[in-house]
Amino acid sequence: MLAGVSRLSIVNRSADRAEEFARIVRAAKPIDVSVAGWTGDVAVPHDAAVLVNCTSIGLGDAQARVPVAAASLRPGLVVADVIPNPPRTQLLAAAEAAGCTTLDGLGMLVGQGILGIKYWSGIDADAGVMRAALQEAFA
Repeated sequence: MLAGVSRLSIVNRSADRAEEFARIVRAAKPIDVSVAGWTGDVAVPHDAAVLVNCTSIGLGDAQARVPVAAASLRPGLVVADVIPNPPRTQLLAAAEAAGCTTLDGLGMLVGQGILGIKYWSGIDADAGVMRAALQEAFA
């Protein structure tokens, strides 16, 4: 868990929930964890390496916008969005336009499915087939 992470910033609409999560992280690994309440557009720190949207913003709504300051997105930043549908969220579109490396939630969902199928059945599922089936289902 948290391999290679030395510092983590948690931003949440509820500062109390962010602090609760920070306590869990600190108990798992002694790293520097900062917490902030989410108000307005959040700027990505200039020294951040990875930004992950773990909210439900955008789920089923391609026009929904995660309140992240687009001007703070930059090349070299990895931006991941856990939303699988639509795979290309507004956040990922803005990140791509800024030159970021992006990871979509559909890929994460496929990865979880592959692990689940292997765990329960012992079968190695084909990621390409699974992704294509999900894309068709979400179309």
